[in-house]
Amino acid sequence: MIGPVRLKELPPRELERLMGRNKVNLETVRDRVMEILRDVRLRGDQALIEYTERFDGVKLGRGSLRVEKEEFEQALGGLPKSLLKALKAAYRSIRLAHERQLLKKRVLVKRPGQMVAQIFVPLDSVGLYVPGGRAAYPSTALMLAVPAKVAGVQRIAVCTPPRRDGTVNPAVLAALRIAGVREVYRVGGVQAIAALAYGTETIPKVSKIVGPGNIYVTAAKMLVYGEVGVEFPAGPTELIVFAGENADPEFVAADILSQAEHDPQAVPILLTTSMRLGEAVLRRLERAEGAVKEALENWGAILLVDSLEEAADFINRFAPEHLALHMAKPWKLVSKLRNVGAVSLGEYTPVPVLDYAMGPSHVLPTSGAARYASGVSVFDFVRFFTVQRLTRRGLKRLRRVVEILAEAEGLKLHGEAVRVRFRRRREK
Repeated sequence: MIGPVRLKELPPRELERLMGRNKVNLETVRDRVMEILRDVRLRGDQALIEYTERFDGVKLGRGSLRVEKEEFEQALGGLPKSLLKALKAAYRSIRLAHERQLLKKRVLVKRPGQMVAQIFVPLDSVGLYVPGGRAAYPSTALMLAVPAKVAGVQRIAVCTPPRRDGTVNPAVLAALRIAGVREVYRVGGVQAIAALAYGTETIPKVSKIVGPGNIYVTAAKMLVYGEVGVEFPAGPTELIVFAGENADPEFVAADILSQAEHDPQAVPILLTTSMRLGEAVLRRLERAEGAVKEALENWGAILLVDSLEEAADFINRFAPEHLALHMAKPWKLVSKLRNVGAVSLGEYTPVPVLDYAMGPSHVLPTSGAARYASGVSVFDFVRFFTVQRLTRRGLKRLRRVVEILAEAEGLKLHGEAVRVRFRRRREK
């Protein structure tokens, strides 16, 4: 783990490594990922079955890729009542937040003789990737499925890795059932992305793939872009905590540890103006074990800054997935931010609450993608087209603009398409 060290004194090579976290790793897996993508495209279900046995240790039959209705029912019936109740409460919060985002039609221009509107329509089909392996993520199932359903997508296909016994985690199935999803396949990894992108005998292709995953899954999504749409790189989780000198080191350490728990490649960073606080947090982090310790050793850092301006500059350049602010007046820093996935304000807003129950989707851009992308929302599951109408009066107002620009571009028939309408007296 780096630090505590002053950000200004951090060696340039170390700063560059932090800024490029997990990006270089994508190149190291590219060739292997391409090989799997090509194989699934050529051999379909048989390739899925073979890769599932190789990577997940599960031998599936040709007719067992799709989860049947009975397995959903068993999942719902077998869950502890407390977990089922929590899933339903989270579902209500997530649905409420996303219903407020939904747009059907928006008028952009309305003046005499001219109207321009946007019409929002749901995508025909989407593939959701719910990761597994190290842990089960029913929360991610809700965070993906709910905005897709709210958007009105008619076909929602979910891929998620099977457990060793060949079943899908019952909490994940219950979450999907609560969200209204019925099409689920027990396949994960690169092979799942390939199936959703290209289609197989059992899994029809989709229009867009959305969902987080490990480095292999992230690389696969980037490589199939163009064949299908994808949202953004959503790989190992990232968190920057900015803490003032009066922050509680126990709370700060707890936030950092909670995100390091996700993955050995998770990126947990503390920015602070206080050496005393940095050292107090470090003492708590040094107790970490296992995969959490590995994440801290791989990407952890405690960096000291002299001002909010220096902190904001680093955050905007880093473009983290998560930012947690432990400070008395957080809006002073928020007002300086541009590039971030989600911001949690105050010591009583731990990031895990966003992970589970706040409402906005916790599927957020990683690896610096927050410079150009936003977290998953209903807007990932809709597209829009424009509708425009002019009367003769409205066209007359724009006539010279079109004629001059058409002439400048050497497209004389563009201008003629306008002029011909004014050779007639009667307006159609």
